[in-house]
Amino acid sequence: MTPTILPFWRAMLADPRRIGAIAPASRSLCNAVVDELMSSRPGHVIELGAGTGAITRALFGQRAHFDSLAVIERSPHLAQVLSHRFPGLTVHPVCASRLDTLVGEPPETLSVVSSLPFRSLPRDDHRRIEQAILRLSRHSRTFRFIQYSYLGRLPFPVDSTHPLQWTRRRTVLGNLPPATVWVLAPHHR
Repeated sequence: MTPTILPFWRAMLADPRRIGAIAPASRSLCNAVVDELMSSRPGHVIELGAGTGAITRALFGQRAHFDSLAVIERSPHLAQVLSHRFPGLTVHPVCASRLDTLVGEPPETLSVVSSLPFRSLPRDDHRRIEQAILRLSRHSRTFRFIQYSYLGRLPFPVDSTHPLQWTRRRTVLGNLPPATVWVLAPHHR
């Protein structure tokens, strides 16, 4: 059994709405997310909803290319698993809605990688997290938010007046279920 399966199922049984997947991210999906991240200078990298660490493992392997790497995982149990599995990694056991308060002085280049299940999150959590992302994006010269979703759907809608807009990057069929990688970045008119 892989090291991510047992903690994943424990978290799934404890609070299925906050997991939002039927299995941890596949190696193919992890590689697609990291490929997108490395397609331009990543700068400071923050992972939201690190869960059992499937994507964290791929990010941790590339950390020499980042200015810094930190993860946010709301579940205290999963945060502890991540801290143990990835020595030296900064793990914040808080809600992702606190993202902008954890950064301190906003870096010039910031990339946020997310595994959050936006479509199954409670509406208030979703709204607070989206507002934190927007606040943080306004203070970094270069900002990207990388998120995957299932069935090709947008992770969450943004209207045309929103300063950030989604771009579909890649669909990974070798994931259960198939997943699409999206990038939310400033919209230039």
